[in-house]
Amino acid sequence: MPEDNMAEAVLEIYDPPTGDQEGPGAKRTDDIRMQFRPAELALTKEVSLARHNARSAPRTSVPEFTGSRPRILAMTVVLDNKDQQNQTVDQRVTKLLGCCAPTEESLSAGRPSPPWVKFRWGGFESVSFPAFLSGVKAKYTRFSTGGEPLRAVCELTLEEIGTATKGQNPTSGSPASRHSCVLVRGDSLQSVAVRSTGHAADWRQIAELNGIDDPSKVTPGRHLLLPGTTDR
Repeated sequence: MPEDNMAEAVLEIYDPPTGDQEGPGAKRTDDIRMQFRPAELALTKEVSLARHNARSAPRTSVPEFTGSRPRILAMTVVLDNKDQQNQTVDQRVTKLLGCCAPTEESLSAGRPSPPWVKFRWGGFESVSFPAFLSGVKAKYTRFSTGGEPLRAVCELTLEEIGTATKGQNPTSGSPASRHSCVLVRGDSLQSVAVRSTGHAADWRQIAELNGIDDPSKVTPGRHLLLPGTTDR
């Protein structure tokens, strides 16, 4: 058990949002409290960059920033015997697994979503963010004579949940919620789609949005309207 003068690591669990709410719903009372603090935390943050290569260019092009990827937090925690809430190892592992499945309330509302989670450990802010529990791997290492698991080593992966970009309304299908771009030499609808949505197949949406019948005839300098959130 952690020393009394040391901050306790906790995985908080929240209901998913309802309606147009952007943040999490109500905080649940059944947090997963870690009897042994993680020995290591691995935090990853990356960006997406696109390069537009020109044939016969002597040097590589300057990359274009196309987006920020979510933070990924990975940790290994030990669950041992019964905790302060008198929950068994099996009950806590089951609760972790439940965080990877949509809640009954979200299914009933037609908006399937697993619970949101947040890792908290004292004032450690860079690793404390709204997230989905995207991976759970439990290894049972100790058992009672009756076959009850008394210890589990759990590998957890948390993926950050982003929020809507300022100035955009994710529930609106109006042109105001869309972006635009100007074609440069070497661009195609496919390359524009990759930069805009990350999927080359979305070039058809761009063509339809801009009234383009023949995608091979788009020319540099043309202004294109790009799909908004609700167009995808």
